[in-house]
Amino acid sequence: MKENKKKMSTSKKLILFLFINCTVIELFTLFITLFSFPLAAAIGVLPDFSPLTTLIGAVVAETIGFAIYSLKAMKENTVGGITYDMAMREGGEENDIDN
Repeated sequence: MKENKKKMSTSKKLILFLFINCTVIELFTLFITLFSFPLAAAIGVLPDFSPLTTLIGAVVAETIGFAIYSLKAMKENTVGGITYDMAMREGGEENDIDN
């Protein structure tokens, strides 16, 4: 029996890429910050917290990206949206065939 596998939409691929990319940035920044503590102590200077400013941009980008994706999905899945209309059309055709 053949399974119906739907391809992932481009918007879902892009939001997945955004989340993965921001997560990598956050983990890298965490690593660099934690690595800088012993290095700063060995040199005798205060630790540098400037890599943490990268987190602000990553988190803001992730939040804005998710908000835009959510708005797009909401518009598509309401009456008048392309996904909703196609689902209603397909559901209607199946009901017509059954009757």
